[in-house]
Amino acid sequence: MAQSTILETLAEHLQDVEQDPATPLDTELLEKCELYTNTPDFQTQVWQQTQPLFLQISSLLPQLQQDPSPLIQFVRKLASPYRFDDIKQIEFEIGLDLQAGPFHGLILSLLEKAAASSTDAQALANRPTVIQAVVRLWLCTPETGIATQAADLLVSLLTVSHNELEAPSPGHTHNYGAGPMWKRLFNDRDVTSLYYHYTFPKSLTTPAQPLLSKIDKTIAQARLLEWLPRVAALDWNTVVTSHAPAVETEVGLADGQGLLHYAALKMVDTADDILMHMTLINLFIELITTVKTSSPFTHQDSSRSLDLVKEHGIHKGIIDFHVTDSPSIEYSFLNSRTALYISKYATHYPENFEKSAEMQLVRNHIHRNIRTCDPHDLSILASMPRATLIPQRSGHLAWDECILLDVPIARTNADALKTLAAVLYGPPKFDLTFPEALMSDGNTKRTETEAVFARLLASLYYTKHTSMFSDIVTHTETIAMKENALAALNLLDAIITSSWSSAPLPDVIPENDAMFARLQNFPKTGVDLILDPKLSGGVLPSLLKPATTFSNVVGGNGDVENAAYQVAMLKFDVLNALGRRLEQDGSRQDVLAMVRRRVAEGPWGVGGGAGSRIGTLEL
Repeated sequence: MAQSTILETLAEHLQDVEQDPATPLDTELLEKCELYTNTPDFQTQVWQQTQPLFLQISSLLPQLQQDPSPLIQFVRKLASPYRFDDIKQIEFEIGLDLQAGPFHGLILSLLEKAAASSTDAQALANRPTVIQAVVRLWLCTPETGIATQAADLLVSLLTVSHNELEAPSPGHTHNYGAGPMWKRLFNDRDVTSLYYHYTFPKSLTTPAQPLLSKIDKTIAQARLLEWLPRVAALDWNTVVTSHAPAVETEVGLADGQGLLHYAALKMVDTADDILMHMTLINLFIELITTVKTSSPFTHQDSSRSLDLVKEHGIHKGIIDFHVTDSPSIEYSFLNSRTALYISKYATHYPENFEKSAEMQLVRNHIHRNIRTCDPHDLSILASMPRATLIPQRSGHLAWDECILLDVPIARTNADALKTLAAVLYGPPKFDLTFPEALMSDGNTKRTETEAVFARLLASLYYTKHTSMFSDIVTHTETIAMKENALAALNLLDAIITSSWSSAPLPDVIPENDAMFARLQNFPKTGVDLILDPKLSGGVLPSLLKPATTFSNVVGGNGDVENAAYQVAMLKFDVLNALGRRLEQDGSRQDVLAMVRRRVAEGPWGVGGGAGSRIGTLEL
């Protein structure tokens, strides 16, 4: 059979199936046709003549009385080169009906073609029943994958449906909120009302079909909470503006409040559902990290999203919940989420955090519980601006009360070591770009302050924990405690590659501060610290020593050997990092020569597996 006629043969076969529903689909023929759609002949020319076949299949599928999977799979391949203009005349609503489960993925993939241009998105926006069906499917389908595909489709359509400009200027970035798809999804009350009908815990006047159970409504709530930050990142005003006053009033919103206010304040019964409470906190995390636009009324180092959660007491409520001295039973379920919120807040809004009334509450809470090495509190500590780790008393820094000093280094765990690594490393380095990105004076000063305090905190911590480096070496060589060994090596890597600064900060630290003057005698860089044997002791000899292997020891396999391998590889990476920094600095050629020789030998040294033997235990 010639390949040019194989699609004609399929058309004849499908006509037979349509006339006699008992005729089984010829799966072998469909497979051959599917292979044909991958050929250059089809991809370049033939596909343009296949629209009648596509329409024939779209007409057959709703009335097919057998498993449609082989035909659906073929349609996906057949329609792959199509544009939305080629398929826009089909009745998408039929395939989007909640009862048409096998066709949902296919129809959504066809509708995704409308996200290729603003013109196609506008053509789809002009079909309100299709958009209603997509929103209904997104919120009501029991299939998570289909719901995700529908949510992604809606975001893609909003992204391409930007505001129309009479004369766009060069380099103009699109604005959103007034495009055709935006108007359909938010100004069409038949569509907008669905967001409330399918997610409000109680039944509303004239409820939309289908009527969802309580469990199904919580699923719809979670989907709306995950979707809103993505929309808010495109246009904030749309999600905080009233669009359907009647239903908004019925769910308890004040005049002018929008969909985001509903989701944040009215939709979730936090006292009744801990999982939804966690999802709600995730909403606030996403908002403050992804929506960082400001308005003329936004406070310095804030955003519209942060202003909203502060205005409605959400921000303070989350922090108060986390730092309470009398945690409720829900605390064990929610503290990981509340800790993540505080960490993101401190990371993305450092100046706002420093000046907030909640900063001291957070610091005191961490200080009280620091020796428990709770990973969630440690994540907050690692995210805080380094200057806030040291309290101020009567206008002076209380160095001895620095909360980092109570992070254990001898009897410790991997989370504590990772926290030390994050703090002592300093501010993250920015990749060089061309043209070089401009940094504001505020950002430059912030980076400089963090770099200075990273070095001061390293000096302060070493002053209190003089056995710091011998403890680190012990951890790196204790393969039985693999996680500690890996974390200790990461701590060494952080010190070696650190971005420290020794510049003065007269507006932060007075020049007559006696402790500051003493700390200034500390090495200027992490490499200098590692190479000073009076301070770092056996760190360099330990890095130069070949890694330990257990391959030729009885029982030296499985988890034991795997742990030894992971530690050896990371140790070798740290040694390479030291070599690179020495090359950049151009100093200590004697040490650089030793490092190069050792690197040339590989992780296990010249003897391969002839490392030292240490007692271990099965992990």
